[in-house]
Amino acid sequence: MASSQSTIEILWQGESLDLLAQKGIYWRKEKILFVADPHFGKAATFRKVGIPVSESSTEDDCNRLLQMLESTGAEKLVFLGDFLHARLGQTDAVRTLLFHWREMCANVEILLVRGNHDLQSGDPWSELKIKCLAEPLPMKKWDCRHYPLNKVKAPYLAGHIHPGFSLKGKIGSNLRSSCFWVRTTSIVLPAFGSFTGLKNIRPESADQIFLTNGKEIISV
Repeated sequence: MASSQSTIEILWQGESLDLLAQKGIYWRKEKILFVADPHFGKAATFRKVGIPVSESSTEDDCNRLLQMLESTGAEKLVFLGDFLHARLGQTDAVRTLLFHWREMCANVEILLVRGNHDLQSGDPWSELKIKCLAEPLPMKKWDCRHYPLNKVKAPYLAGHIHPGFSLKGKIGSNLRSSCFWVRTTSIVLPAFGSFTGLKNIRPESADQIFLTNGKEIISV
């Protein structure tokens, strides 16, 4: 197992990609940042149905996005689905936070490949200037999707499953964390939203797994 760091560079489909501990992928050659499953407004959705949770996750995630955009110098941001969690979560407080975030990255072009939650919640507020598209979104070397699929013609980046992986310790303890799941023809990104769950994956021997806790990333 490699030592932890904030960024790991990989070669995939003949391109150099930076896997960021903050749960994004940066394509330096094209200056594009990829992020999956932010689920903005999920905490607000829970509060609407009587579950007391803090809205700090939305503000924290907006700040993390801004930090990634600033540190990478990305000129384009692509969301791989599930920008908003639900219609119930589209509160004034969430809207205010997202509008402020957008003002802080006004020069960045933003695309959203619609996921299942986007189809239910509707597109983001038009003032956010996010171009919303159906999957797949073709790029030079791969497609951008929300749903990982087994049989597709082109390699792809995707989200949706919120991949997680568990490491077993020597004395029976487990370390479970979100991860990047890198395969020959696909990469599934970890859920960006800090208020999201995990689904343990079952990688094959040729797959690569990169664990991240949002601050450090390691290859396992």
